[in-house]
Amino acid sequence: DGQFLCAATIIDDKYVMSTNSCVSGYNASSLQVRVGTDKLGHRGQLFQVIGISPYVNSGMNPAPGPTPSFAADVALIKIAVSFTYDPRVMWLNPNNDGIHELQGGVIASWGNPKVLGSPLISASVTVLPPAGCAYIYNGIRNISSTEFCVWPADTSSQPCLADLGAPFYYNEQYYGLVTYNPGCSNTAFPVIVTEVSQFTSFIITILCDMASFFP
Repeated sequence: DGQFLCAATIIDDKYVMSTNSCVSGYNASSLQVRVGTDKLGHRGQLFQVIGISPYVNSGMNPAPGPTPSFAADVALIKIAVSFTYDPRVMWLNPNNDGIHELQGGVIASWGNPKVLGSPLISASVTVLPPAGCAYIYNGIRNISSTEFCVWPADTSSQPCLADLGAPFYYNEQYYGLVTYNPGCSNTAFPVIVTEVSQFTSFIITILCDMASFFP
């Protein structure tokens, strides 16, 4: 019905990455991806969704190491025809090197209120040390090994406005997507981001359709 659900990031000619919690329960045929605009729901290009691939804990490790005991809030969304790239439609390269504490970056999202025509804004942020993130959320929310927290890098930045699925990026590298946001009324709690590099093997498997080789 044209309503905004969440943010997503182009990572391939036919795929965007977002949160599974955002698209869970929807049929792919009821969803579209809008790109190429800096105004929410206004102009740009619309692409029909034809498939949703959520990350599930089915023995596939998000990265080398022990089999994880969690299901991450990540999904890859496939469109019917390839994106047409131009100065307003570009992809971000999924980072596979990992995040570092105190690393800087940017979160892009729509401004408030989330209504037709809301502008695209950006917030400069800094990655918190894992121990600090876990301490702040102790007893409130578990921080998984694939998540990290970010603080505003300056007084003018408001990552608390970020939508679910909003990208955290730096130098055209896609480092993470927002998977939990307490909102601007709870600024004592940082925004939680899921680390893209932890899902390199999952991304490769879906984009290369490797599952079709193992019936």
